[in-house]
Amino acid sequence: MAATPQKFSIEEKKRLEKLRLHIGIDASSYPNVEQLLDEEKLTAILERLVGDGHFPNPIVAGSQFMKRYGLMTLVSSLYAFTMWNKPIVAAPEQLAYQLDTDAESWSMNLVIRDEWRRNGKDRIDARAVLANELINENLAPIIETMVKATKLSATILWENAAIYLFWLYETLIPGEGDSEQKRRGEEDFHYFLREFNCTSFTCGANPFLPYYSEKTEREEGSLRIRKTCCLKDQISAESPCCKTCPKAR
Repeated sequence: MAATPQKFSIEEKKRLEKLRLHIGIDASSYPNVEQLLDEEKLTAILERLVGDGHFPNPIVAGSQFMKRYGLMTLVSSLYAFTMWNKPIVAAPEQLAYQLDTDAESWSMNLVIRDEWRRNGKDRIDARAVLANELINENLAPIIETMVKATKLSATILWENAAIYLFWLYETLIPGEGDSEQKRRGEEDFHYFLREFNCTSFTCGANPFLPYYSEKTEREEGSLRIRKTCCLKDQISAESPCCKTCPKAR
């Protein structure tokens, strides 16, 4: 069924901007996310990040890029869906991105020109459509391209995305939502961990469940130790390991 306008309030737009998603602005001057599926173009972005001094090599750049991309895509889209029942278009051809490597700390944001959603679907169907666009059509192909461009392990890249899914549903929504939003959060988290099926050859049937381990008690609190290292400690000589890094055990 054809899409119809789905408006977001000023407050909702401001909240999504903090999650690196800008809605309702002209995206024509920004590159389309589909470009990230091109190995040469993705390699050029990683080399730009290295050349501008943000990372020592494309491998480290690729891992950190995927952490940023996982935050932008998973958290912003699923926050809007779970908190407000507003599914956002999430396929690569529907999104653009802003990338600034000139600043001391590089930045990247997603841009959507139109505010719309699909009509005629109940929440379960809408979630399935969103999940397919967001993961099977967007995140998974970009991970496949990143593996080709950098030879990074797909497990590192998937875990780089998974940590933000966990943070969204274990910390962000429980900390901000009302009782109904928290209930939807529990339901949606279960779906993405237990019911969603990924079609990519880079992961098993579910790309997130392998990294969903029991948390460990540390001085810093209750932490889920990663299965893989994201290479943050290789950014520079002063860069520490993440507190959830397996090398920090």
